[in-house]
Amino acid sequence: MSYKFDSLMIILNKLENKEKVTVRSLMEELEVSERTVHRYLNTLQIGGFPIKYDRKRETYCFEEGYTLSKPDLTLEESLAFALSKKLMKSLGPGFEKRLSDIEKKLSMKDAKLQEQFLLKGPEQPEAIKGMIEEITGAIKNFRVIELTYKSAYSDRESVRKVEPYYLFFDNDIWYLRGYCHLRKELRTFALDRVISVRPLNKHFVPEKISPDEDISGAFGPVVGGKPVEVILRFDAPIKPFVSRKKWHRSQKLKELEDGGVEMRFRVNGLAGIKPWIYQWLPHVKVIAPEELKRIMRAELKRAIKNI
Repeated sequence: MSYKFDSLMIILNKLENKEKVTVRSLMEELEVSERTVHRYLNTLQIGGFPIKYDRKRETYCFEEGYTLSKPDLTLEESLAFALSKKLMKSLGPGFEKRLSDIEKKLSMKDAKLQEQFLLKGPEQPEAIKGMIEEITGAIKNFRVIELTYKSAYSDRESVRKVEPYYLFFDNDIWYLRGYCHLRKELRTFALDRVISVRPLNKHFVPEKISPDEDISGAFGPVVGGKPVEVILRFDAPIKPFVSRKKWHRSQKLKELEDGGVEMRFRVNGLAGIKPWIYQWLPHVKVIAPEELKRIMRAELKRAIKNI
């Protein structure tokens, strides 16, 4: 492990998680010398982190009462606030600034949220709530997790070792994005298909992946796939409905002479956008790509036979 920053982050998260931290354990975990471990610990102490050695427990730890997290927010509250900030970005910089101001005030002990302001969303099953807490903890601590996962296509169970990167919410379902050791690539896991989550006593150094950039081309929850340009034309009667919002960040609109509208998207693969197109039938025409036209023709022919 060659990156000093990554090593410092791992040490901090181990201390935050109250794991047993010794010079020997850090030497093995970080694959560095004893001298380097002492240099890392000294760097953190100089940087203002109150790290001490507890002789009774024989471990390094933070001084009593210190935490990396905001003391007035629970894990669930922190997650809810982070999601709210992300959602508010679409409403403009003014809303985002207000939330940043609120975040500063939340660090004050006497700050209270007004009960009149409520955010309502779909109720999540208890099992999903527990998974989110386990996974969020693993993300914060760079800890590998073991998932027992049931594929939506084969309905077969498999056990996966996953390096968790981030969670996202789409169409009433929570998803996990992470590096799957079995497939040896970044994968997306729907939490309602996860049977169990078990954090392992193994840490990882995350790739420098920005969730915003990673899902920028996604249409819906399908994150993977090669970028492809999709061109659609919508009839005039449904123009007000398809034009009233921005469905994807790459979306481009062009008014047509017959009163309709043409939309262009650059998306990751076709699996995510295809179900969205079906909801506008028969008032939508696929212009490109040819592959999407072939797939939809074949699927619609099969659907007609079932009617």
